[in-house]
Amino acid sequence: MALIFEDRTRILRRCLFDVHNEVGVGYPEEAYHRAFVACCRKRGIPISSKQGGQLHHRGKLTHTFQYDVLAWDEILLEIKSLPGGFAQENYFQTISYLKFWKKSLGLLVNFGQERVKVERVPFAEKPFVVSEDYEYIQPVLTKEIRPLLRAVRAGILEVGRRHGLGYGEAVYGKLLGVEWLYRGLAGRGELYSPVRFETDELGKFPVDAMLVGEQVLCGVSALKDEIGPYELGKIQAYLRALEIPVGLGVNFGKRALQIRGVRPPKR
Repeated sequence: MALIFEDRTRILRRCLFDVHNEVGVGYPEEAYHRAFVACCRKRGIPISSKQGGQLHHRGKLTHTFQYDVLAWDEILLEIKSLPGGFAQENYFQTISYLKFWKKSLGLLVNFGQERVKVERVPFAEKPFVVSEDYEYIQPVLTKEIRPLLRAVRAGILEVGRRHGLGYGEAVYGKLLGVEWLYRGLAGRGELYSPVRFETDELGKFPVDAMLVGEQVLCGVSALKDEIGPYELGKIQAYLRALEIPVGLGVNFGKRALQIRGVRPPKR
């Protein structure tokens, strides 16, 4: 089966290799970006560089994007200079850009090592599928928490319906914050949790989650296959330390929006 845009990808790769050979190693990302743009223009490859876009939700500017290079209005290139190689967030960033600009192929490029590394990152919109499980939290759902939990859930589903899957967790966190505010729910991030060992208080540390209505803690992830033990365990630790009764693990995943009820661990 032929790869999409195979011929044009080959042309771009040749240009990337020539830039690496000409410029060498050890320079910052911007140097390679400028060299690649110059190479493309000298060779007649139609490109646009560093164009921005804005994502809105409920009439509010929620997130801004800026790609490095778009070739033939088809192939997005993200250019890096990373001595340690690609990290997972580099792939997630590229996928988010492909989704936002409605493109099907990205090239993730690293000039930061002895040889230039080029990774193909394909993207296709997935059908919106929802997977939910609240069985674990049924025993702790009080009459006061149930209406709040329903409203929190409705906001999560609305963000999923409007924007689908494919963005990174930072984008979904912002979208959820706007949606919950629209619904009159007080949501806040930048939380700090006390950490204790036996009777010793060791200080307060950042919490990777959002608190809604002061009673529901939401841990948001994206582009993962599943909500795994680490994500669930993290929310449980926060719930125990902050003395919050109920949490939700939310994953705008690769194939489905997943919502899992979480409660503090039994002591």
